[in-house]
Amino acid sequence: MRLTVTSISVIIILLTSCSKPETSREPLRQGLTERGKKANHDKAITYSLITVEIGTPKSQVNVAEEHLYGKFFGDRAEFYIVENPELYVSNSQVNRLTLYFIDGMLCKKKYDLESDISQELMKSYGSFKFKALNDSTRDISKSEKIVLKTNGSARINEHLNRFQMKWDQEEVLIKYLIFKDSAQAEIQLVEELSAYKYLLDQAEANI
Repeated sequence: MRLTVTSISVIIILLTSCSKPETSREPLRQGLTERGKKANHDKAITYSLITVEIGTPKSQVNVAEEHLYGKFFGDRAEFYIVENPELYVSNSQVNRLTLYFIDGMLCKKKYDLESDISQELMKSYGSFKFKALNDSTRDISKSEKIVLKTNGSARINEHLNRFQMKWDQEEVLIKYLIFKDSAQAEIQLVEELSAYKYLLDQAEANI
C-alpha cells in the first residue's frame, strides 16, 4: 500500500481511561501496511483512535491535557508529548509522539521510531534531498553511493550513520532523520508545514 501524507498522519491517543472497555474495539480507519494495521488493532484495546492531518484546528483534536508538555510565546505555541502511544508507522513501533500547535493549528508531528523505515519511504516518495549530519557521513557520501540497489530494491548505504532525508509534499515537508553514531540509535519521522519555522518565529516575535 502506498504511503501518503494522510496515511502517516498522526493517530492520536485519547487516554480517557486506563481500564479496558467492556464494549468491542473501535475499528481503525487508517494504517500503512497490513502488518501495521493488525499491530495497531491488536494494541488498541484501551484507546479510541482518530486520525488528524497537519493543518487541523486544535479544537478538532481530542488529545488529553495530561500530555501537554508546555505552552510558549504567550500561549501561542503548545507542545504535547505522548509516550509509548501504541501506534505503528509502517512496520515500526512509535516510542514517542510529539504534536506541535501554533495559534490553535496542528503544524508539526514528530514520531520517534523503534526501527528503520527508510526503504518504505523511498518506495512511497521516491527521490529525496540528502543532508549529512556529521563529518564521517559527509565524507562517506562523497566517496560512496548514498542509495544502493539490490535485486531492484533500494536501501540507504549502511555506512552512513547520521543524516536527514527530506521530501517536499506541496505545503508539507516530510523529514526522516537517523542518528546511529551513539550507543542507541535514534530514528525520527517528522511531518510539518513548510511554513512551520516562519509561524514559530512569528509567534515568538509577536508575543
